[in-house]
Amino acid sequence: MRNEIEVEELLRVLETIRSEQYPDIPAEIIREIVIAQFENQDDRTLGRRNTKKIIDDFLKEVVTTTD
Repeated sequence: MRNEIEVEELLRVLETIRSEQYPDIPAEIIREIVIAQFENQDDRTLGRRNTKKIIDDFLKEVVTTTD
């Protein structure tokens, strides 16, 4: 449970930074990345792979909607 509280605190801080400095990045993307990293902290390769997929999917969506 402590880890979940720490993740939520991290998400709150990141949301403040995102909303002030990077408002074009959806909050859900940041949340997905943090959760992917947290859930795969024992397997950094899998965490990196999942994070890359989240970012790639987001970028594909951005490119598709701007075309």
